[in-house]
Amino acid sequence: MPQYTRTVSLPGYSAQVLYDRVSADIEKFLSKSPVAGSIQIDRDEKNKKVTASSKMFSAELLCKEGELDLKVKLSLLAAPFRSKLDSGIDQWLERKFKT
Repeated sequence: MPQYTRTVSLPGYSAQVLYDRVSADIEKFLSKSPVAGSIQIDRDEKNKKVTASSKMFSAELLCKEGELDLKVKLSLLAAPFRSKLDSGIDQWLERKFKT
């Protein structure tokens, strides 16, 4: 599976605030994704981590002080949608955090 990582800087937000907002809205975001389908979402509040997986992808969002680390693995069928996913992530984060 092709994979990529990305770190998004969100200064002024604690890891808890980032986790709360991401974990509350992740289903809505993924339902609009071009690689949606049957998605399993797991939340780990202790480690401030949200993981999502389906046949088309797996993703881990780790919330840290002032930043969000994203690690994604895309299936070969989903890989062409990477730029569309990145654009969707940017728009989602802008709405959620007004970056």
